[in-house]
Amino acid sequence: MQKARGVRRSSLKPQTERLENRALMTAGTGPTVTSLSLDTGASISSIVVGFSSPLDPASASDLSNYGLDVPASRAEFITAGGRAPAIVSAVYNASLEQVTLTFARPLRLGTTYRLHIYGQPGHSVLGADGTLLDGDDDQTPGGDYYATFAEGKSLSFIDNSGDRARVAIMGGGAIELVRQLNGDVASLQVANATPGSSVLVGTALTTRNGPGAVYIPSLVLDGAANQLPATFTTTAPTPPPTPTPIPATPGNPPYTLQFQQVSLPSALALQSMVSAQWGNYWLLFGGRTNGLHNFNPTGNFPPQYQNNDIVVIDPSNGQSWTRAWSSTGLTAQVTDPLSSAAQEFRQVGNTLYAIGGYSQDSSDNFTTYDTLTAVNVPGLVNAVIHGGPVAPLIRQISDPRLQVTGGDLGFIGGRAYLVFGQLFEGQYTFPSTGTQIYTDEIQSFRIVNRGKHLGIANYQAQRDPVNFRRRDGNLIPIVGSNGKPGLSYQTGVFTVAGNGYLNPVVIGSNGVGKTDFNNQQLFQQYNTTKLALYSARDKTMSTVFLGGIGLDHYDPQTGVVTTDTELPWVNDVTAYVRGPSGKAQEYMMTPQLPGYYGAESAFFNAAGTPSYGNGVIKLDALKKPTIVGYMYGGIVSTVPETSDPFTQTTATNAVFRVVLVPNS
Repeated sequence: MQKARGVRRSSLKPQTERLENRALMTAGTGPTVTSLSLDTGASISSIVVGFSSPLDPASASDLSNYGLDVPASRAEFITAGGRAPAIVSAVYNASLEQVTLTFARPLRLGTTYRLHIYGQPGHSVLGADGTLLDGDDDQTPGGDYYATFAEGKSLSFIDNSGDRARVAIMGGGAIELVRQLNGDVASLQVANATPGSSVLVGTALTTRNGPGAVYIPSLVLDGAANQLPATFTTTAPTPPPTPTPIPATPGNPPYTLQFQQVSLPSALALQSMVSAQWGNYWLLFGGRTNGLHNFNPTGNFPPQYQNNDIVVIDPSNGQSWTRAWSSTGLTAQVTDPLSSAAQEFRQVGNTLYAIGGYSQDSSDNFTTYDTLTAVNVPGLVNAVIHGGPVAPLIRQISDPRLQVTGGDLGFIGGRAYLVFGQLFEGQYTFPSTGTQIYTDEIQSFRIVNRGKHLGIANYQAQRDPVNFRRRDGNLIPIVGSNGKPGLSYQTGVFTVAGNGYLNPVVIGSNGVGKTDFNNQQLFQQYNTTKLALYSARDKTMSTVFLGGIGLDHYDPQTGVVTTDTELPWVNDVTAYVRGPSGKAQEYMMTPQLPGYYGAESAFFNAAGTPSYGNGVIKLDALKKPTIVGYMYGGIVSTVPETSDPFTQTTATNAVFRVVLVPNS
């Protein structure tokens, strides 16, 4: 391993050609919710919702655009909830840009309620110009608004960091508390205070994963004295310092990787495809045969580069087979989604599950699909190699909740987790005439797949429009320090400012996603090949990322780490290692990849690699150099900064054998 000469940091100026015109894919800006005010008294009979701009009066007064429920106890972020009094009127005041919602009967004091305002195409409060509501306030029209609210003398809640708080008013008055769906406070107001007598008090038990205090961005005392302790703050918390990635050493992490390019000239060059394996065979379908999409208004996803074939590869002898979906006898309704790019998929045993995806369908519409497909992997492999019927091997259903592309699919136990992603309808151009709506959700459900029946059951969704507005990241099966399985979503794109995310989101064995505010990942912000490794001896979880697209790039020759917020192509190999305390460290490894490979590639485990039930490799069992798998396909770029996607990037059929070498 080459020894680095210390790490220095530098920054690059923004490039003229962005990775994507990503901050505002949809033209225009929709109205946002700016305030939520409760009436005061012995109960709550109405609330007033303030908006940032004029509304279309008909949609603002349409009761079907509003919903009210009671969230499950301590699970406000779960979108399904209990019954609450109906909303019986919605009166729009154009001069104040406010809507007053009145309830069929008064709401109980001390009870938390959740308001839902719709912002989806065909079901939305609209701006005066017809623009969809920007309910999640991400500067893009389209997106639902959620908030929880309560009024009472004493209120308790748990914020997004897990801090447990209680606030109370002494000596007269009431507390009006409005929170985001993720639990964080939006505003706290004292109403009907008695000057000189009313006192606001509280207690907070903060967690080690939080900022150390409960943040209240808007505090209105109405004459009450503020005696909240220091565990409450009106000052925005300062993020923890960015960790410094360090060069790997022979003992830290305790392994190195070797990359051996394998010649498979007959294999199809693909990126953002679905992949599975059975024995020696690799199965692939969907995806695209070109590189990075273009940026011009005439179309970023040319249909001629859409992969409409099923591909089977035997890497042991370099042989490959293809069969067109059009030759299977299946209808276009079934095969259109399976030919799309950026589907969410995961293999469970001999069954491959694929959800959603985006492409031009057989009616020439660019759409995000809402399908769940179950594929018999051994059967489809044989049908491609030897011929035979395909219809009995495919089951498919449609469900509007599954209309997602660019997310990811994982399992904890028998429960599926559809993590993040977006719904994009129309041409993926800039400026766009379509709609782009991030799901902001971790959706979870059980897949029912028996006999001829395919369906989903026990559906729920965890929503956080602040931290879950992500797509095209890296969902990784993990083993926690307690030995239990989970999932970790590392990085992803794009923040409202147009950058990559840094904080991981960890889904524990209890199925609840938590943003890890104490750790950051500075390398590899986009979907790429990754290896998941767990050491039961050291209780450490390692994830190694191969190439792709990243915020930071390491030059081992100079020891310089360069930061570029435009997220260029990189050839870095890095290890993100989380120890038993939960603290993580990034290591920059050598050798690096021989080119800008990795983005939207596939990884196939080597047969016989010792692994846990969720696919995480047992690091302690690797005592000698071991082939752990193969990286196949994806996008390759000739330059870090793209100025012409069609000449500088392409899909590749390159295959790299990955060998792990223990250093102990």
